[in-house]
Amino acid sequence: MAIFLKGSVAEKQGVSRYPQPFNLGSGNLSYRPIGDAGGLTQFGAHLETLHPGGQSSQMHWETDEDEFLFMLTGALTVIEDGQPTIIGPGDACVWKAGVPVGHCLKNHTDAPATYIIVGARQPTNVAHYPGIDLLATEAGFTHLDGTPYPKVEG
Repeated sequence: MAIFLKGSVAEKQGVSRYPQPFNLGSGNLSYRPIGDAGGLTQFGAHLETLHPGGQSSQMHWETDEDEFLFMLTGALTVIEDGQPTIIGPGDACVWKAGVPVGHCLKNHTDAPATYIIVGARQPTNVAHYPGIDLLATEAGFTHLDGTPYPKVEG
């Protein structure tokens, strides 16, 4: 068993690893990889903060990974298949593996928003990015036809 007191897991700055022209840069979010710190292998658990004006990811859905989000502080706009919904503390989102509902998070406010995000770690998972020429596979990012993108340094 591992117990992590508040602040004991180092905060990291999120850096987008998407290839160009889809890269979101850095400074959008920071996170504490609590699951990694505890050595979890079956799922990941992060305490994330999406900064004002930030976007969490490109719109996506996962073939083999469930995702769960629980809001702690602030407010976010969840975009699902183009439809915005504002969520706040105590609200939750779930995205079931294999259901092609593209989603991402945007911080539309002037204050940070903090949430817990949990996802499975399935090596067979493919992330689909509706409307753009991008897939994420275990081998890396590819075009829809399977041609690999160059790796992003960072």
